[in-house]
Amino acid sequence: MRIKIIGAFTIVFIGIIALESFRPLRTMKPNGAPPGYTGSPGDSLKNCTVCHGGTAIPVQKWMKANIPAEGYTPGQTYTITAFNKVVGATRFGFEVSPQDSSGNLLGTMVLTDTVKTMFVGGNKYITYTNDGIESVDSMKWSFDWVAPSAGTGKVTFYGAFNSNFNHNKSNDQTFIGTSVAKENMRVGVASVSKGNVGFSVYPNPANDAVTLCFELKKEATVLVEIIDLSGKQVSVVLNDKCTGFVNKQFNTAMLPNGTYILCVKVDGKVSTQKINIAH
Repeated sequence: MRIKIIGAFTIVFIGIIALESFRPLRTMKPNGAPPGYTGSPGDSLKNCTVCHGGTAIPVQKWMKANIPAEGYTPGQTYTITAFNKVVGATRFGFEVSPQDSSGNLLGTMVLTDTVKTMFVGGNKYITYTNDGIESVDSMKWSFDWVAPSAGTGKVTFYGAFNSNFNHNKSNDQTFIGTSVAKENMRVGVASVSKGNVGFSVYPNPANDAVTLCFELKKEATVLVEIIDLSGKQVSVVLNDKCTGFVNKQFNTAMLPNGTYILCVKVDGKVSTQKINIAH
């Protein structure tokens, strides 16, 4: 009886091994790509080929954004969409990160689809989840990006993509691409000659700090005040001669919660905007 039991167990064990040998290989990591494989200079040019082999193929327009042609506005939120498009592929992966040439993260990425995307490496890299890989011929992923502070300049989105065919890892294809977003350096352009002082202020509502940006075509005396709704001046942010692009951050931590008027005077010509403080 003991011999029969051992023999039956052996047959079942061998059967399990046989079944596993026919199970499709999981060729992509279920928890997304590891951090640092976007192909960027800051990632030492590493991409999906490190794990999947082969040679990375450069692609264009696999990342798109609703950033206007004149560039991003600091502090504004934009939607970024990454595509992986290979006819015949059935599993798709990606990793994207907005960086400078030294690998520093620029701006802030925000997850908008927690089913198909996730962060790795803190919030520096966005990649797929196990529910964001299965499709036929193509796959796309989207997330939001909050543009960095004024003066950051050009931001490059680096992306690496892997396409798999019928779970056969030996046929994987890897692609790398970039998408460049320039900064809109003419945000809040002042037209002093017409008496209109255009400016950008963010964030609004604000917590403990606000950034004011504007540009002057010529040198002018600038006075920036915060006024409460009763008309009382509660703070002088700037009182100086300025020219060119001005980026001024000021502290609002001392102000009680509420609505205020930001008053910008350039050579006596005035523009105002309401700001809300919510600590």
